[in-house]
Order: sequence, then C-alpha cells, then structure tokens
Amino acid sequence: MTLCTEGSTLRRIPVLLSLVFSSVTMATPPTVTISYSPSLDTTCALVRGYEIKKEWKEELAQNIKRFGGMWAELGPKLLSTIEKITGRPFSGKTIAAHLTLCDLPSQALFGISINMRYALSSFTKSPVPMRYKIGVLYHEILHGFVDDHPLGQSPLLAQHQGEAPRVREHLHLLALQKAVYLDLGMKDELTEVIEIDSQLPGGFYKRAWQVVNQRQDDYLKYVEELKVREP
Repeated sequence: MTLCTEGSTLRRIPVLLSLVFSSVTMATPPTVTISYSPSLDTTCALVRGYEIKKEWKEELAQNIKRFGGMWAELGPKLLSTIEKITGRPFSGKTIAAHLTLCDLPSQALFGISINMRYALSSFTKSPVPMRYKIGVLYHEILHGFVDDHPLGQSPLLAQHQGEAPRVREHLHLLALQKAVYLDLGMKDELTEVIEIDSQLPGGFYKRAWQVVNQRQDDYLKYVEELKVREP
C-alpha cells in the first residue's frame, strides 16, 4: 500500500489537472466502417456495361478481413495525427467506406468508394500493395477533411493559378498526407504512395506531388495554411 502525504498530493494536482484537461480537449478520430456490397457492384456493372469477374470477387472476399485489419491498426493513428498537426477536428463521428470492383475510380464525392481491382492478382499481373490501398482510403478521407475546413484566400493556390484544377485541389491534401506519414515514421510508405500516384492516368497526381516536393520543406507551407489560426 502507498501512502500519500498532503504535500505530495498537492504537488500532483497540476499533473492531474493537465491529464484531465488534455483528455477533454483531445479529439477522438471518427470511426471508419469498411464494407463491400456485391449487389451494388452488380448494379454498377449493369449500368456501365462492365463485367466484374467471379475470380475478382473471390480474391477480394479473401482480402476484406485483412484490409479491415490493416486499417484498424493504422487508420486511427492517421486520423488523430491530422487533428494533432492542424489543430482542427473532423466534423463527423463516423465515416463509411465502400469497396468496389466496378470500373469507377476511387472517389469521395458521393460517399467514399475505393476501387480495389488493381490490388488483385486476378485482375493485373502487377498488383499494387494492399497498404497502398490503405493510403487511397486515407486520401479520400482527407478530401472530406480539407473540404470541411475551407482555405479561403490561399496565397499558395494563388501562386498556382495556371495549374489544372485537379492539381490545385490536391496540393494541400498531399502536403498534409506527407506531413502525417513523416510524423508517424512512414517514410517508405510515403515513397511508395508518391511513386504509384505518379503513374496514375492524367498526370494530375504526379504534377501535384512535384509542386509539393519542389523543395525539401515546401509541403510545410501548405500544411501551415490548414492549421488553426490564432485570433
């Protein structure tokens, strides 16, 4: 049994208060639910005249639990680090992410959907690592976060008015993704994301990464614009 004197108790009060207030102010990141609906994919395939092969569905079914486990291990760290770096909270408590095998790109306009085809060896001879798809899910979540915290008159965006809209809308997002990955010691994962992103059609991600990485610390300027401003 440990006995506490009055003096030792008083000395602990500031520490206890600090713990209490930090627990109150520390935001809890939203919970992300991941699902796959064969019926939705069937509808999408019918509408678009696209064939989703049986072997794709079978391979995805074998990997859904693994994908969910990878997100459960890493996702909360990624989300809480966003809030730590920017000082801004997520607007919602839950985020729903739907996996798909239809011929639609990953997007966050109408709810988050992640196209899983290129992570399947039954679809391509050179599938991307599953952890890259975790990064894609994170990317789409970042779209919602950035949209919820408008930049207003961004001097940095003003400097890049000549860039394509899809490049400009990704500058702050990719800079924040880079900041989070580096904060968590995920340098190899970041290199992988940049490499694969830079191969995507249209070249928009490649160009956005080039701008963000133009100089070693350029990304920090974009992150700074996303942070809470002191009154």
